[in-house]
Amino acid sequence: MTDAGGPAELLDERPDLADPLEAVLAVDDREDTWSFDDVPVDSGPFGELVSRGVVVSAGDDYRVADPAAARAALNGDAGAVTTDSDDPSNRSAPSFELPTTTIDRTSAAIVAAAIAFVGLVRAHPIQSVYRDGNVVLSGNDPYYYRYWVEQALASGENILDLSALATLPDAVQKGEPLTVATLWWVSELLGGTPDVAGHVLAWYPVVSAVVTAAMVYLVAVWVTEDRRVGVAAVLVFALIPGHALRTSLGFADHHAFDFPWLAATALCLVALVRTERPELRAPRTWAVSAALGVAIAAQTLAWEAGPLLILAVGLVVVAKALANVHAGRSPLRQAAPVAVGILTGAALAAAVHVVVGWHTQQVAFAPALLFAGAIGALLAAEAVHRTTGDVRHLAAVDAVGAVVGFFLFRALLPEYWTRLQTELDRLFRSDSIAETAGLLSPDSFGFLYLFGFALALALPFMVMGAWRAVDDDRWLVATVYGWYFFLLATFQVRFVGELAPFAAVFAGYGFVWVAAWIDAAGPLGERVERLRVPDRTQLGTLVLLFVLVASLGIIQVPVKTSQVTITDDTYRTSQFLAEHSADLDQEYPDNYVLSEWGQNRHYNYFVSGESRSYAYAQSNYDRFIGSPNPDESYDRLEGRVGYVVLETGRPTSGEGTTYQQLTETYGSRAEGTPGLAHYRALYVAPGESRIAYAVVPGATVTGNASANATVSLATDVAIPNAEFTYERQTTANADGTYNVAVAHPGTYRVEIDGETREVTVNESAVRNGATVST
Repeated sequence: MTDAGGPAELLDERPDLADPLEAVLAVDDREDTWSFDDVPVDSGPFGELVSRGVVVSAGDDYRVADPAAARAALNGDAGAVTTDSDDPSNRSAPSFELPTTTIDRTSAAIVAAAIAFVGLVRAHPIQSVYRDGNVVLSGNDPYYYRYWVEQALASGENILDLSALATLPDAVQKGEPLTVATLWWVSELLGGTPDVAGHVLAWYPVVSAVVTAAMVYLVAVWVTEDRRVGVAAVLVFALIPGHALRTSLGFADHHAFDFPWLAATALCLVALVRTERPELRAPRTWAVSAALGVAIAAQTLAWEAGPLLILAVGLVVVAKALANVHAGRSPLRQAAPVAVGILTGAALAAAVHVVVGWHTQQVAFAPALLFAGAIGALLAAEAVHRTTGDVRHLAAVDAVGAVVGFFLFRALLPEYWTRLQTELDRLFRSDSIAETAGLLSPDSFGFLYLFGFALALALPFMVMGAWRAVDDDRWLVATVYGWYFFLLATFQVRFVGELAPFAAVFAGYGFVWVAAWIDAAGPLGERVERLRVPDRTQLGTLVLLFVLVASLGIIQVPVKTSQVTITDDTYRTSQFLAEHSADLDQEYPDNYVLSEWGQNRHYNYFVSGESRSYAYAQSNYDRFIGSPNPDESYDRLEGRVGYVVLETGRPTSGEGTTYQQLTETYGSRAEGTPGLAHYRALYVAPGESRIAYAVVPGATVTGNASANATVSLATDVAIPNAEFTYERQTTANADGTYNVAVAHPGTYRVEIDGETREVTVNESAVRNGATVST
């Protein structure tokens, strides 16, 4: 690698060469190699640049030997560029003139292709999302956000009016206000219709993944100073199933909104922890500090558990302070830009809370608590630095301080402590929801199914990162973030998406390390600013290696994504019920759909329009299908439920349950059961995995027979994808009268004492509970 002293010393000796060097750099930024005729420089200055090694031959053409060193020399920042050394402690922290600030055409094309690949992977379920002119979001929770975005659009509020932000309902303001507000703003700007909102919600996870991928590239390159690692990290990131699931087209959950802010905090920290004293005066340092503050505030306001994510920033502050004391540097001065960034984030989050009421105090002021903790840690580190200078003493002080701080927090802020306990209990609960399983759980195999082989490749290099971070600040942020979110993911796989970008950075480094080990790539350890297309042999080896590393991810990405996309049977069932409800001109709650909670919001978005909550379904569905008295359950459902959707193929809770009667006989009489009066079968999905019923009062058929005679009624029913005979049976009273409720319209055959009669029951009678005489 060319020492920065070369171009710097040359310009000291020959200031007149600054303009020729700048002209050469401008061409070099655009082209991999170039000829003398391509540069607007006279032969004399050009020859001097060549003779001093600033410009070197590249076959028949030329290139700048070290563009970053030359640029730094022009900017007067020569000391910011590292020289070759195997000792990380000998590196001076680089300025922001990193290899990512200027890029040649070939490198730019390769990086752009890698990031575009992320977008293509995330967009692959497009046929499941766009159906029959509808935008069918994946999963359950996205319909919650869709509901509130559409409500905000319907309110007619001006998005430029700050008071409009305060009109968001309490459930949103205390949950994910910035997420909903941003989706509302974008939808309004693009047209403000429900259809536009559907497209915005469908595509924003893909945009999130692409933006995050770009920051993964930057973090990887800023950490390793090797563009190859950046590209490898992006390609690995593309095929991490757990993140691909969370950011797939149509899966408009809040996590997709969280990921770019998390990556942004890490990216800002990577830049700031490398900042040394001369750069504290540079405007760009404080611009990045301000960006860190915005990212912290946005992370806090985006999700009620945002404080758990920004805690990683505090851990970086502590780790950086330990590293500074170990290196004999002043922790307080070194951390000034980071501290100011945290303070900025605290001020912004608090201001939004005060002005528009977003979030509880406990959430909104979490960055302020983070700032207080960071300042305490820095003051302790500065004290140790100025006294003993022993990093072991600081570690002991930090440990004691953490314990004392915990008890002070609990004693002085009891409301915050109670809220924290509640949120942690909710966040780390264990129940039937898949995302509450642990990453290392032997039952879920999340380690492999959610990461493929990426995490296995990353972990050894995460250990390496922790070792290197002691003397090399470049590795500190990625290492802290990686291990912190790995720990959270071991509790619940909901944090896999947060871990993925940092696992990808280390897996990308591991990929290049393996490639270098098998001679398919150059060695690691030197700055690589230019990417080149490998020769055919190397390319084949690299492709084969990548396929091996990504093989499980290639399989699992579509598998995991298909687990949240709406199945064809579910979609067709919801569309049938929506049309049925529209034909009857029903309104909520008369058209509420009771179903398994995991798809309840989908059904109700399309049928009743009320997809705010699945709480009623979660509380009542299992109780309903397990009941041995379905018609008694009707008393609870009447006036609250319009439709019931059952999934076939699940184990029942015993013979004679509602589930068995509705899935096996469509509510018709069977041995031991007289048939059901209040559940009208409407639709069987083509795959027979869903059966939809209307909850109806039922028509009451009355007549006369001999005393205690058995009365049987039957009619043939044809519904989409099923035909059956619906039967009811009752016994006449002692005076010979009988009455029996039926759920289906049609012409009934009534058998009494060996005689067959007919009676017609119309639709209106079934819907309104009318009486029909035979």
